Amino acid sequence: MRIAVLKYEDAVPTCVTGPADIWGGMSRLYPVLTGVPMEMPIEVDFVTPTGEATGKYDLVIIPAMRFEKIEQVMAREQKMITWLQDQYAQGAELASICVGAFLLASTGLLTGKKATTNWLFADLFRKHFPYIILEDDKVIVDQGRLYSCGGAFSFTSFMIYLIEKHCGHEMAIAASKILMINVHEQPQSTFSIFKFQHEHSDEVITKAQLYMEKNYKQALTLDDLAGRSNMSVRNFIRRFEQATTNTPFEYLQRVRVEAAKKILETKKDGVEQVAARCGYEDVDYFRKIFSRYVAMTPKAYQKKYGRK
Repeated sequence: MRIAVLKYEDAVPTCVTGPADIWGGMSRLYPVLTGVPMEMPIEVDFVTPTGEATGKYDLVIIPAMRFEKIEQVMAREQKMITWLQDQYAQGAELASICVGAFLLASTGLLTGKKATTNWLFADLFRKHFPYIILEDDKVIVDQGRLYSCGGAFSFTSFMIYLIEKHCGHEMAIAASKILMINVHEQPQSTFSIFKFQHEHSDEVITKAQLYMEKNYKQALTLDDLAGRSNMSVRNFIRRFEQATTNTPFEYLQRVRVEAAKKILETKKDGVEQVAARCGYEDVDYFRKIFSRYVAMTPKAYQKKYGRK
């Protein structure tokens, strides 16, 4: 099996060497663990496409780039994008890591298909590629011969996933044990930070957002919020969703959940106290809303990310 790991200017070094180390390490250590050689030898190359032929690969891994260089890399690496298209046409599978999805998407091969990228750059991805179904809550998205993963350092479990796809379940388990890599079970929403959506031109809605962000502990109603904006409830909901992509109710819940996350990370308050401090009278409802947006219970989140 021939694997190419792209090496290009502004690529994140760990996302270049890390995947190669995983595949290479598995290949070298498998006989030590099992006492038998691998049935399918693995060859890993670092490739810098220049438009010239470099042979045919079975799997091409597209590392993440420095996030501040996304636009420049997409504009500069046209030969690499063409090379990826050619490799895919010859039967290769393509796998992007984190914002490497911008390069994979630039090939046009994801049109009408699903993908993921780092949650922090989801809006930018949708702006560039509206014809791709972005599932930014997913850590790994599999579209047959096209794969993407959400975070730069989620490439570890991503490689185990690809090992299972290409080499079988037993090989993936062996690699996981050899390299001590856990497979991701949690969605990106567990790790994401809600970005208050102020990048729009509707000043009335911006004022409503700021009011909600300041007064989230209070019992806010749609009638109150719409009245403050001098709109009917129906028109307020329409304008709010058009500007932020969230309904007012969803936005308020996400503001409250983000506040709850910060309390759970920094204080040892009980779940009941956190719920009350974030505007929830019903602690069970708070648990339900928190779990919906974070994919973990408040208690589990506090245990994982809170101060010890």
